[in-house]
Amino acid sequence: MLKQIQGPISDDDIFLSSSTEQITWGELHANLDAKIEKLKEHGIGPHVVFVIAEDQVTIDDYLWILASVKNGGSATQADARQNPTERSALIKTCKATCIIRSNKIEMLSDPAETGPTILHPDEIYRGMTSGTTVKEFFEMYPFFWTFEEQIEAGLVGCSIHSANKHLFKVAPEFNKDKRPRIFCTHGYTATYNPYNLLRMYYIGGSIHFLNWSDDIPEQIQKAKPNCVISYPNAVKKIVDECPDDFNWPIDYWECSGGHTPEEVIKGIEKKFKFKVIYNMMASTEADCHSRAEFRPGDPLKNFYGFKYWFEFYDGDHKVDDDGTLWYKYGNQPWMTDGDKFRKEDGLYFYHGRLFDDVIFMKGGVKVYTGLVEATALQVPGVEKVSSCSKDQIHYLVYTGTADANDIAKHFEETQWAKRPHDIYHITEQLYFSAPNKFQKSKLPFIVNNEFPFNLTKIGMEIDKHIISKVNVKDHSKI
Repeated sequence: MLKQIQGPISDDDIFLSSSTEQITWGELHANLDAKIEKLKEHGIGPHVVFVIAEDQVTIDDYLWILASVKNGGSATQADARQNPTERSALIKTCKATCIIRSNKIEMLSDPAETGPTILHPDEIYRGMTSGTTVKEFFEMYPFFWTFEEQIEAGLVGCSIHSANKHLFKVAPEFNKDKRPRIFCTHGYTATYNPYNLLRMYYIGGSIHFLNWSDDIPEQIQKAKPNCVISYPNAVKKIVDECPDDFNWPIDYWECSGGHTPEEVIKGIEKKFKFKVIYNMMASTEADCHSRAEFRPGDPLKNFYGFKYWFEFYDGDHKVDDDGTLWYKYGNQPWMTDGDKFRKEDGLYFYHGRLFDDVIFMKGGVKVYTGLVEATALQVPGVEKVSSCSKDQIHYLVYTGTADANDIAKHFEETQWAKRPHDIYHITEQLYFSAPNKFQKSKLPFIVNNEFPFNLTKIGMEIDKHIISKVNVKDHSKI
């Protein structure tokens, strides 16, 4: 059910808006109640609904999420731009009862026969592990309004209240006589915008979201936000689109995760007036646990060094000898996402992932490689496939009869952040370590002939096993 700890300043305040639409707080619940009537006509109550937005996202796409919550259910979402394989896997994994697209409800199961599909009566949203995450395909975690609800449910996930605690800490006025006006980024592919929708409902704030065709500086001037909250690449997009002499006041910038490029921080300094840029690191599997704060004139390390460590986290945590962070809730077992940290001068600095063979950074975004491999396997003639990385360069390596250029074309329907940089067609002999006993984890070195030692003969031998290479960006064969 919908919950709040504080309402808006006025019912005339805008709750949700885009470049073409808006709805005030006073208009909100009549809209939600009309949607709830449609849900009830289909027998939908304590169920998961799956909302798909078209290329042009509408306020209705967001409002269906709140309507489902008010109706005692839960929701998750995707974007028409996403890979159909990814979208289908997500729908299957979250066990949605229906799909809502362009305000039309398509039933996937009979609620009377399947019963409730929410995991707990207090569940309000199904969060993806990441906007670019694929493990088995997806792991879904229920979101709750409060940590207490989550503990009672005994489920791994996160709460809206914990994220807002960080915001209130840097901007205490939002818990008094002002409210946050969040400027959200393009698209509907990641959980950030729906998560921000829930955050703003909970504390009486507002949210303005972009579509891909929008002029960002123009929309900033129109919406007059006092917050930007999103993932690093999305924040970078906003900053990059604004002119150097913009000098527009946006007081608070929340960048989630320890991976925001330095150029984003410098861009905000150059183009905006701000009070705090803060780095909130958390996990979909766990509540928000750390925060770093950067103010005008601060050294850059203030943004990357997490000073407020487990300030609001109500569970237990520990860092092992390898620097890997572990945490737990109540009677839940200890778990980790593989995040590693080093401690320096009382600050915790992000130090990579434990599972770097599975997860890598691409342009500041965590990418789990399972979707990349699954997409390649759809191409006839692909037999064995593996994806791997060196630094921020991502490789897809495969065996079989498929043409590498055909595979590259197959990735055109995939989001750019989920595409490999280069595709290598290699022999099975090389794929299975070759006579030189290189393993798949070493493939980035193999395909680029970059060895930790100078053995030209081995390099020449490996070259014989690389059938072709294609760059995904322009499909150019090398």
